[in-house]
Amino acid sequence: MKKSFMVFGLCLLLVGMPVGLSDCGCTLPDDASAAQQSVQPWISDADITVLQEQGFKEGWTFTVGKNPATDRPLSQLCGLVEPENWWVSASFDPCIPTRELPSHFDWRELGGCTPVKDQDGCGSCWAFGTAAPLECNILIKDHKEVDISEQWLVSCNQNGWGCNGGWWAHDYHQWKMDRFNGTGAVLEEEFPYVAWDAPCDGPYHHPYIMDSWHYIGFSQGVAPTDAIKQAIMTYGPVSVGCAVTEAFGAYTGGVFNENDPHAQINHAVALVGWDDSQGANGVWFLRNSWGAWWGEEGYMRIEYGVCKVGYAACYVNYPAKTKIEINGGLLGVSVGFRNMWNMTTTDVKWNIILKGGIFGVINTSMQGTIESLEPGVVVYERIPRLGFGPLSISVTAIPKNAGKITKHAEGFLCGLLLFVP
Repeated sequence: MKKSFMVFGLCLLLVGMPVGLSDCGCTLPDDASAAQQSVQPWISDADITVLQEQGFKEGWTFTVGKNPATDRPLSQLCGLVEPENWWVSASFDPCIPTRELPSHFDWRELGGCTPVKDQDGCGSCWAFGTAAPLECNILIKDHKEVDISEQWLVSCNQNGWGCNGGWWAHDYHQWKMDRFNGTGAVLEEEFPYVAWDAPCDGPYHHPYIMDSWHYIGFSQGVAPTDAIKQAIMTYGPVSVGCAVTEAFGAYTGGVFNENDPHAQINHAVALVGWDDSQGANGVWFLRNSWGAWWGEEGYMRIEYGVCKVGYAACYVNYPAKTKIEINGGLLGVSVGFRNMWNMTTTDVKWNIILKGGIFGVINTSMQGTIESLEPGVVVYERIPRLGFGPLSISVTAIPKNAGKITKHAEGFLCGLLLFVP
């Protein structure tokens, strides 16, 4: 009886113990201590020293050191949250190379990259990884540098994403509506970045819409290297996921080759090119969103296959809005302006310059405006020309929402007939 009473008393004691105590004798952190941990620097000075020693032992081909990213908590640097079974209904493009790929390619050298940005104290890398390819496409195809609002994606998406993380939001630049039934990219000037879950106070203007976007490869996982290369060449910089480690965060330059197979996918970046001659087998040119002070002016050279770079890689399909066609014939020059977009283009201002003829007697310029140009429709401007000799034709179109587009052609006048190759 006495023994039973002692066991019963012990059970009462265990039941009466605070819930916060675990079987290891540890106390779960309260809300205040959890909040303190969330703002603590991710990588300390002591951590940097340990990383530098590790790099020396393992033969790293890059350097690490203190930078503004190491002073931030990891939650403010990474925020790519993978939806469950996202690949089930996803659209995949194998992107099989159609010809031999060059050993070196870099959109920065071709003027196809907008300035690097800083997501600051918000886990919104997913929004920056989403916006970067579209910004670069507009620069490449419309020859216009625009600043797309990541804050609109953070604040106005209807998936519950924000500074606590999210996934690729390309759908909002194509067909998915925000809280005010708006679709398409919003400019930074209309909704500036504030690095917190600010309210969505729309409606907003949406001057840029893309045609489609697709994952690269055949299925989930890291896309094949050649497929990513082909997508970069064809469609511009691409969005990719990766697994960030402490060495990645403290990266200050060189070819990154520290590969932790246990690291988890947690960050969204963009790839803008590659170089097969660097590193063990080649490197990606990775564009981050931690500011131009991180890495190599905001970029990293990272070996293929390291940090799972290329996970859930995807490209955006953004066509040039207006196509210029120059044709010659019996009636002189025929210039066509074709709307390649999926929406009406308005206020298309054009300028045509003709120079040449015998002794250079032809020196004419003409201007005009097309008030509205429907999708797929082409409007022709005919410029009759009489004379002989070579002729140079330059055409510039400035659609209100599509940047500056130019085309140049040279032909030969023979009376009323103009030959244009």
